Amino acid sequence: MTQKKRKRYLEFKLRTTQEEADLVRRRITQANKKTFQAYALKMLLHGKIETYDYSELRQLRIEVNRIGQNVNQLVRYVNTFEELDSELLEALQDDIKEVKKLVTNEFKRKEHAKQNGSHQSNSN
Repeated sequence: MTQKKRKRYLEFKLRTTQEEADLVRRRITQANKKTFQAYALKMLLHGKIETYDYSELRQLRIEVNRIGQNVNQLVRYVNTFEELDSELLEALQDDIKEVKKLVTNEFKRKEHAKQNGSHQSNSN
């Protein structure tokens, strides 16, 4: 049976202490890389690995979904009873404007951080 020729056939070896190995493993995990090879290749070729925490955006998405559910309930109520509470509608519109502003600012902040090298794993 013939073996496929690997694209990357050159091999590098690395010796570390236990503490260094633990630190490297932590950094591989922080960089969201699955293997040492993927981490080392990226670090050696590019000098840094950028990682981003989108947990705030996920939470924001959940909040936006809740507001959307409230809007749907309000529309259903208006369609059923054919009456509209103008104060409730204004409060809802203000909430939607605030959410749009928060989402826009968060994306601008993440983009600014990406362009300026923030939110990176340490390359030391």
